[in-house]
Amino acid sequence: MLLTLIKTRETRYGVHAVLIETNHIFGDKKLADVYIPLDEVPLELIYLVSVPRSGIWLQGKRTRWLWPNRVTRRAVETYLQVIQSTREEIRLEVTSQ
Repeated sequence: MLLTLIKTRETRYGVHAVLIETNHIFGDKKLADVYIPLDEVPLELIYLVSVPRSGIWLQGKRTRWLWPNRVTRRAVETYLQVIQSTREEIRLEVTSQ
C-alpha cells in the first residue's frame, strides 16, 4: 500500500498536510488532514510505515502528528493496522503541493 503525505501549507510552527491512500485502480482516497510540528517534518522521501497500538511509526520513529480530532486519528490508525495485518507493506511518500 502506498500512502502519500502532501504538504499543503507551511507556517512558522509546522506544516499542514493531507494524508492520502494512493490507489491506481480505484482512485485516491483522502484519509485525513494532519498538522506536523516543524521539528517532526519528514524529508521528501519514501518511508516504511509500521502501525503498532501506539500510533504511526516512520522508519522506526514515532510520529507526533496532530490530528483534527481523536476519532479521525483512531480510524486511520485502525484502518492501517488492518492493512498491516494482511502482511501488506505500507510505504509513505512525502511530497509538496
